Amino acid sequence: MPEAGGGNASAPQKAPDKVVSGRVTDTAGAPLVGVNILIQGTATGVVSGSDGGFSIRMPEGRDNLIFSYIGYVSQTLPSAQTRLVRLVQDEQEIENVVVTGIFTRKKESYTGSATTITSGQLARVSNRNVFESLKNIEPSLYIMDNTLMGSDPNTLPDMQLRGITTFPSESTGVNIKGNYQNRPNQPLFILDGFETTAEKVMDMDMTRIESITILKDAAAKALYGSKAANGVIVIETKRLAGNQELVTYTGSIEVSMPDLTSYNLCNAWEKLEAERIEGVYTSANPQTQVDLTKRYNALKAQVLGGLDTYWLAKPLRTGVGHKHTLSVELGDSRKLRAMIDFSYNNVAGVMKGSERTVLSGDVNVSYRKKNFLFRNILSVSNTRSDNSPWGDFGDYARMNPYWSAVDPQTGQIARWAYDEVANPMYDATLGTLDRETYTSVTDNFYAEWQATEALKLTARLGIAVKRSDADEFYPAKHSKFATSAYESTSMQLRKGSYQLDNGKSSDISGEIYANYAKNWGRHYLYVNAGGRIAENTYSAYQHYAEGFPNSQTADITFARQYAQDKKPVGISSITREISFLGTASYSYDDRYNVDLTFRESASSLYGADNRWSSAWSAGVAWNLHNEPFLRDQDVLKQFKIRASAGLTGNQNYDTNEVLATYLYHTGATYHGQTGAYLSKMPNPALKWEQRMDYNVGADITVHRATIAFDYYNSVTENMLTDVAIPTSTGFDTVKDNLGKVRNRGIEAKLSYTLWQGKQGFFNLFGSIAYNKNIIINLSESLKAYNEKMMAQAQDKSNSTPVLIYQDGMPMNAIWAVPSLGIDPTTGQEIYVRKDGTLTYEYDAQDQVVAGISDPKYRGNFGFAAEYKGFGLSATCTFLGGGQRYNTTLVNKVENVDIHYNVDRRVLYGRWQTPGQNAMFKKLGSYTDENGKQHDEKTRATTRFVQDNNELTFSSLSLYYEFNPRLISKIRLKRLKLAFYMNNIATLSSIRIERGTTYPFARSMSFQLTGTF
Repeated sequence: MPEAGGGNASAPQKAPDKVVSGRVTDTAGAPLVGVNILIQGTATGVVSGSDGGFSIRMPEGRDNLIFSYIGYVSQTLPSAQTRLVRLVQDEQEIENVVVTGIFTRKKESYTGSATTITSGQLARVSNRNVFESLKNIEPSLYIMDNTLMGSDPNTLPDMQLRGITTFPSESTGVNIKGNYQNRPNQPLFILDGFETTAEKVMDMDMTRIESITILKDAAAKALYGSKAANGVIVIETKRLAGNQELVTYTGSIEVSMPDLTSYNLCNAWEKLEAERIEGVYTSANPQTQVDLTKRYNALKAQVLGGLDTYWLAKPLRTGVGHKHTLSVELGDSRKLRAMIDFSYNNVAGVMKGSERTVLSGDVNVSYRKKNFLFRNILSVSNTRSDNSPWGDFGDYARMNPYWSAVDPQTGQIARWAYDEVANPMYDATLGTLDRETYTSVTDNFYAEWQATEALKLTARLGIAVKRSDADEFYPAKHSKFATSAYESTSMQLRKGSYQLDNGKSSDISGEIYANYAKNWGRHYLYVNAGGRIAENTYSAYQHYAEGFPNSQTADITFARQYAQDKKPVGISSITREISFLGTASYSYDDRYNVDLTFRESASSLYGADNRWSSAWSAGVAWNLHNEPFLRDQDVLKQFKIRASAGLTGNQNYDTNEVLATYLYHTGATYHGQTGAYLSKMPNPALKWEQRMDYNVGADITVHRATIAFDYYNSVTENMLTDVAIPTSTGFDTVKDNLGKVRNRGIEAKLSYTLWQGKQGFFNLFGSIAYNKNIIINLSESLKAYNEKMMAQAQDKSNSTPVLIYQDGMPMNAIWAVPSLGIDPTTGQEIYVRKDGTLTYEYDAQDQVVAGISDPKYRGNFGFAAEYKGFGLSATCTFLGGGQRYNTTLVNKVENVDIHYNVDRRVLYGRWQTPGQNAMFKKLGSYTDENGKQHDEKTRATTRFVQDNNELTFSSLSLYYEFNPRLISKIRLKRLKLAFYMNNIATLSSIRIERGTTYPFARSMSFQLTGTF
């Protein structure tokens, strides 16, 4: 028998690999499918299955596993602690994913240009509505100030992403209320995977929002094919994060204060002096001069006696609105879960009686059964918008301050402000009504089947229905009927008017997709294929009636008759579409990434010859920070370079352009039969508007700094507009595809964390977006349009620039005749002809591009900080590089109607005597072809084109979140108090009246959030 350790002993055996099994769930215990599980220090890994389970073979010397999942905090655990792994959702991780509305991708491997904004970022700048927050966060999305409607709570904002992509839509002549038609340059909105409207987004309860993703370049937006040219805004609402029964209440009070700092109107004494200087009280006729002197002295005595009515304040108030949201979370952790939300939002405008009230409810239910997940979101909302019965704010701005608003004898609101000048305040006492309401019901159903660990099938069905009504009533005593036109007996019976609008719309869509995701070694492949079918219909109608016996709030059935020479009008549309989508993404070693997208779409918007159209994109990205030579360092955390190209389309225009549409001859018959006629010239050869996008960018994180940079070049072709045709066809224009427009720009963002610890952080941020818009090719068919615009500019009664389109020029160019100012000797304006010679004669053919109405650059900067539950953030926005035509100087200084109030600059800026150096000229009058005399207007001139640069202190927020240990004694899980201020102050290089129909406002809000 051999001795131990002798030559017959066997060689040592290699220890077998260890198999580690476990399960991954969220904090509520629901299984997470598709979690990446990687052996630390290797490229070997697996993904969790349909029940969250996994099994992996661990080689000798390796013991740690890395668990990562989109939107959740990654965890590294020893194998002994992986039987049950719970991943926690994290807001910072949400920023590192891209939610497209069809699928969710890790930002690191994504090749497109997209911005993700979390609910926390939205809440730090405003709690008013989504657009108010986006305006202060993302400069590439240009949400324009409405210089007419100001802060009107019932006006939807205009917006554009990366420049103008199409011509303005032509007016149909029918002003139907209800917001049923899209605006040409508006982005596409996606809510929880389904298309929605800007109106729905504005009325959303912001506490429901989890994240907003803005898809900018072709690699990001080509998923939506023919509708994506203007960009896509994807909104995801919150889902259940736990299995506890929770009740959350959020309440706020908002105070809105009128901002009149842009107004520079005369007070009573200044206005009287302006009239004296203008010669209102001077006449060559001795008797008339006596009367004028008496009138002047009487007014002067009243002014000296203290009469100085501040008309701007009369229709205004400090608006106090309030908002309440109650959210209830129910269900178990494995199968059935539900979230129920109720919200009430009353937005009080700064004009008396102006408000918007939204009442909504949402039920979000999800049910999981083995490999199946079902989810349904039902939303019901009712919105009522009341426009102020006090009328147009511009009517108050033109009232003379030496006119009295109340009867000095009774103290009541006077019917007449002066002689036969109607007092606009009086109309608000009569029962004037201007109200719109709409009710919408949306139901979105989702079904998912995790067929295998790699294959998932998804089906979605969405239904949305909307009903709207609008009532606009003006009583018989309203000022609009206090004119000489209503003096006759027959016209007296026609006083009082009612306009009734009603409309409805419905949308139904269905989608089915198959997703395949596979990780093997260093390779990752993701493939998505599917299709969509949808139908959208809407109709809206308008009815007019007149003749009401009293001034009480009326019903249209009280009318004496239908409005004379009017008939019911309306619009209607039905659009059907079908599309097929295919995407593929490949990543090697998290270093090299490729994304490909193709969507083939057909729409009833287009003629039979061009029914189908293709959209595509290709994107590549290189993660330099994952290269071996950069992996073992902690300074450069991310350095991704990306590039993309692709083609997308636009459908934001009328549905009847390709079809022959007929109207009836309702006013005449022939042998008892009603005839029909073609209402517009159809063009069945119309093509899709398409936009070719090129984009290169970089995402860099160095130490505590995060940098994002993009350069883009986009060309829109087949642009839809009216072109001239021979009148022998019976029409003078037809819609056609013509021309190309290019948008080039740069976007840059910088965020730097000065300090971050367990108790808080301090972060600085800034961003800028630059865009240049140029027409690069236009059809000769636009020659007739430009000639028409030239004739309008030449008209002596016209005082505003016209839109002219010319190759090499921006679409929003300001055209004006060059001016050298006012001749001190004659008081006439000196114009510069195209040949360089000088003249006193205005000729519209001499017009040049004097500016661009859109800013060339926009941006923001500010900070966000938090310490021991206290938070403070501030945001400033800026814009510049563009110009504006100063209509205030034109209409209230030079083209002034001296019988009404004027800008103070009238006192010192208008030419009066030879030798005087003046900015503004005195205007004469002219006689038209009918022998009628009119006051001459200042036509478009470079004197009034001014640089428009603005800096706005747009947002300030302060909050405190109580320590959970303190509030647990009163059975609270969370308690937060917050204070917001918005639109605090604006510095501008141009002095111009803003909010001329409805004033702008500053706002502040107090908010409380508690979770039980």
